[in-house]
Amino acid sequence: MEQNLALTWQLSEIHDWGLVGVHTALHLVEQGRPPLLLEKPLMSTLRPENRDKLHVLLDAHQQITAIAARSNNRALRLNDCTVLHALGNGFVPGPLSAQFRGSRNIGVIAFEDTRFDEEIRRQARSYDSLVVHSTYNKNLLAEQGVAEVACAFQGVDPDELPLVPPAKRFGDRFVVFAGGKLEFRKGQDIALAAFRRFHERHADALLVTAWHNPWPHTSADMAESLLTPAAPAIGDNGKLRLVEWAMANGLPPEGFVDMGFLTRSQLPGILAECHAALFPNRCEGATNLVAMEAMACGVPVILSANTGHLDLIRDGNSLPLRHQTPVADPAGRRRGWGESSVEEAVERLETLYTDRAAARACADRARAFLRGERTWRAFAKSFVAAVT
Repeated sequence: MEQNLALTWQLSEIHDWGLVGVHTALHLVEQGRPPLLLEKPLMSTLRPENRDKLHVLLDAHQQITAIAARSNNRALRLNDCTVLHALGNGFVPGPLSAQFRGSRNIGVIAFEDTRFDEEIRRQARSYDSLVVHSTYNKNLLAEQGVAEVACAFQGVDPDELPLVPPAKRFGDRFVVFAGGKLEFRKGQDIALAAFRRFHERHADALLVTAWHNPWPHTSADMAESLLTPAAPAIGDNGKLRLVEWAMANGLPPEGFVDMGFLTRSQLPGILAECHAALFPNRCEGATNLVAMEAMACGVPVILSANTGHLDLIRDGNSLPLRHQTPVADPAGRRRGWGESSVEEAVERLETLYTDRAAARACADRARAFLRGERTWRAFAKSFVAAVT
C-alpha cells in the first residue's frame, strides 16, 4: 500500500526548492494523493491556476500545525506516512525535520559542498533513502558508500515559458544573457571577463544580467576570484550594486544592463531578446534552472562542462566549455568543481555571433530537449516514483 507523502519545505514559485514542492504537489493532487504540507505554502507567489489547484492542501496543513502546537514541540511520528526532508549542504535538515518523522524518512538534496567527514556520512545514511537532482551528486554519494540514492532531474514548465516574438527593446544589439544569484560558485566573474573581451571586438554587444541575490551578503565570496578585484558592494537599499561592479571591471556603461530581480512572468520576454546565454558556473548541485529556462525559450546557451551541467549537455544542444581546470580547494569542499576558460568562453560567443544559422539550430535542439524530456511534469513523475 502506498504511503501518504509529507513535505518539510515551503511551496513557492520564487526559488528552486519551492518549485520542486509545487510541481510535486500538483502531480500528487492530480493523482488523487494530496500530500501533507508541514510548512505553510507561500500561496501569494503561485500563479492563479496553481493556487487554485493547491488550495485544497491548506486545511490539512492547518490541522497538522494545530496538532504540533498542542504537542509542546515534542517530535511527532506520522504513521503510514513518508516524510520528505529538505536537506542543505552537509546534509543538514531544516527545523521541521526534528519535529516530524514518518514511518519512512527520505532526504532530498542538491549539494555543492563536497566535504564528507564521519558525521556528514552518518547524516547521509540516517535516511531510508536519498533523492538528488544530478548525476554529479549521485556519483559523489556512491563514492562514500551511500547506495540508496535516486536521481530526479528538475524541469521547466512549457506553459510558463511561451515563445514570444522579440520586442526589440534593445534595438539591433547582440544581446548576451547571464543569470543566477551572484556568488563565486555561479561564475559571474568569468562571464564578466569573457564579455568584456568580446565587447572590445563587437561594440554592438550588450550584456543583460539577472544576478541579484536575495541574500546579498553571500556574494562576498566573489572576492575569492582572481578575475575581479572585489565583490560588488551592497547599497543602502540592500541590493547589490552590480552596475558599479561591472564598470569597475572594465565594462563601459553602454555594454551592460542590470535587470534587477526578474519575476517568472517577465523572463520569457527578456529571453526573447537574447542571442546567447552564458553560464560558466563552477558548480551546480542540480542542473541550473535559469540555464534550463533559457534553453526552453530558444536561446543558444554556453555551459561549463562540469558538475550538474553535464546532465544538460547533449550532442548539439549547447556550446560546452570543455576546458575545465580544478578550482582552488583548501578546505576539501569543492570536489569536481571546474574553472572555465575565459578564452574559450569568448570563442563560444564568437561562434554564436558569426554563425546565426548554426546558433538557431543549436537553440532548436535545446528547446526540443527541455520541452520534451525535462519538464516539471516529468520530474514530478520520476520523483514520486523514487520516494514511493
